[in-house]
Amino acid sequence: MKYYAVLLLWFYSTLFGYGQDGFTEEPPRLAYWQVGQNKETVIVLHGGPGAPHQYLRPEFDALSKTARVIYYDQRGCGKSDTSSSYIWQGHVNDLNRLVHTLAKDQKVFLAGSSWGSVLAILYTYTHPEDIKGLILSGTVPWYGDEGVYERNYAPPTKIQKLTIIEKRLITQPITGGRTKTDTVKITKEFEAYLGLPQYEAMMSRITAPKAERLTQIQVPILLFNGTYDRRLDWVDEYVKLFPNVKVYTLSEAGHDAWLSNPDLFFSISNEFIKNNSK
Repeated sequence: MKYYAVLLLWFYSTLFGYGQDGFTEEPPRLAYWQVGQNKETVIVLHGGPGAPHQYLRPEFDALSKTARVIYYDQRGCGKSDTSSSYIWQGHVNDLNRLVHTLAKDQKVFLAGSSWGSVLAILYTYTHPEDIKGLILSGTVPWYGDEGVYERNYAPPTKIQKLTIIEKRLITQPITGGRTKTDTVKITKEFEAYLGLPQYEAMMSRITAPKAERLTQIQVPILLFNGTYDRRLDWVDEYVKLFPNVKVYTLSEAGHDAWLSNPDLFFSISNEFIKNNSK
């Protein structure tokens, strides 16, 4: 028998009262939230592009055990300002402003999920001096080709409801003191800002560095994937590129491994932060 659990984004946002901490000053203004007061800082990069950060909570709050956790909504989504441009360079510049506003004179960790993992890699390639380590999940193929991007299509921005679906292993007691392992279907629903904010960030990746240049990234990297549905998984290729990487494969997990097994995911992640907090 399978058990089903539904975690509704806006229900949790209301229940836990995720109060916003502020905006960055320069346009486009970025809405940000902070959790915890530890010395180390980890900035969480949400997916999409176009999905506001809330769907990563409360799970990623577990990183507050070892670090101050900073969330923000990327340009064009959530409570942050819209922009006339959504190319990846603009996202890197936004993150740079956030780093130097909220973690001045401090190296930080980046924790990226899906598109957030791409942004984390792009930022570290561009600003290696700011980064202590990366925690990456939901990695996708690298489309950087050092080419040219010209906007020839501008789809209208629209809000659309999306759903994340993952499997979680559970152990249940049965007769005779034995246990039985089964799976739970975990889903999260959230509203994403699709159209130009998503399209341009993705299409502009053609101008990013070619994959072989990522060997220049020397910082420690913690890379997660799962055993379920690896069609978008590019972990094997990234392992060949990153000189300082450790991979953890979570049983039954898919694209969003952090949702499939949060206890294990964040236990490993917190240990990674502790071990690289020098």
